[in-house]
Amino acid sequence: MKNNADSEKYTLQSVDNALALIDLLCINEEMGVSEIASAMNLGKSTVFRLLFTLEKKNFLYKDKHAKYRLSLKFTSIGNLVLRGMELVNLVHPFLEELTKVTGETSHLVIWDSSVNVIFIDKVLGLSSIRMESMVGLIRTAHLTASGKSLLAFSDKTIEENYLNRIRFERKTTSSIKNKTMLREELKLIRALGYSCDDEESEHGLTCFGAPLFDSFGYAIAAISISGPTDRMRTHKDERINQVVANACKISSYL
Repeated sequence: MKNNADSEKYTLQSVDNALALIDLLCINEEMGVSEIASAMNLGKSTVFRLLFTLEKKNFLYKDKHAKYRLSLKFTSIGNLVLRGMELVNLVHPFLEELTKVTGETSHLVIWDSSVNVIFIDKVLGLSSIRMESMVGLIRTAHLTASGKSLLAFSDKTIEENYLNRIRFERKTTSSIKNKTMLREELKLIRALGYSCDDEESEHGLTCFGAPLFDSFGYAIAAISISGPTDRMRTHKDERINQVVANACKISSYL
């Protein structure tokens, strides 16, 4: 393994900047040249050249408001990666079954970074009124039911690192406001074995999640179902039991 000095020596700054720009647009759906330059602490001319090159290669496109977005090329690349992922192949039939019995959209989620989770598979709900989501979506962990499950059953050092790095955004009036509230909720999740997002990230949306454990007892992923709050609350106990039961089945294969 190369040390830090070697890593710096072999790093191409232009490629590093281009990848950082892509990461930035994963978090912020659309941005203009000035916004990107400010966020990356780069000159506008440098940012413009990066954007021009990525747009030329069809990785980005510019919308009618002169904002840049990631293109659908990432979907095809992501699908190639996901098709080869053993976890997705294993879990997908369980997601299909979960959606079949609940009628709600189901998801498979893993860590993307020390603070974010990424949705790597989904099965859309059966109702015309359902949660619409996207494979590849990145979210702050505690703003999702599945992310809270991953966080609750992670090593204590991971939890503390998360708490020290995170900013508590108020997405709705139900959003978790501070470290104390999140610590208490994670403690409750560990006791119950499942997690909830009760309109904490979006009004009218409720989600139930549960962790997936490997053979060593580590939470390596989580599954969840998401749907309109009125439907989810009406069948809360049944839906939670269905999510937990499927998570236990999947874990037995990991």
